[in-house]
Amino acid sequence: MIDEEKVVKVVPKTLEGFFKVCFMLDHLNKIPENINLWLIYLLTYVNKKLTLSDIAMLVYSLDFLYSKILPDNLKENELLELQQKIMILLQLIDSYYQEDEGLYKSTIKESPLEETRYALFSINLIEDIIQDSIHYHGANFQPITKIYQYVRNPVKIAKMISNYRT
Repeated sequence: MIDEEKVVKVVPKTLEGFFKVCFMLDHLNKIPENINLWLIYLLTYVNKKLTLSDIAMLVYSLDFLYSKILPDNLKENELLELQQKIMILLQLIDSYYQEDEGLYKSTIKESPLEETRYALFSINLIEDIIQDSIHYHGANFQPITKIYQYVRNPVKIAKMISNYRT
């Protein structure tokens, strides 16, 4: 139950905390105060050694926060930071692709199928953010010309996923 009359202050201190707060706010159709600061704070987690599960939580939170910032309210330094961190995330995701298996793998704690889902989910949202930031902010990205442009071998991955389920 949410009391609309009371101000609730939440400051996430972990990546998982960010994800949970952003998930709740998204479903309550609310946004945090100082959303630009939240965006920059969230981007500080990109420099850590992230698993694909971590990346999926981070990218979900990133998409939530970025999509709530009005185009005129994103400052140039924030856009530059966003661009840099997106490229790092894409490189990190790509580094987890296992060419021989045709799936993504970042940890032994998750199945390759689940990790591949995290990777595809993250890439999908990142490509949306890229297109949006090019259109609204003139961001310095190569435009997305096809879905899953940043997936190295989508046909092989699709086959592996199909085989994995049987």
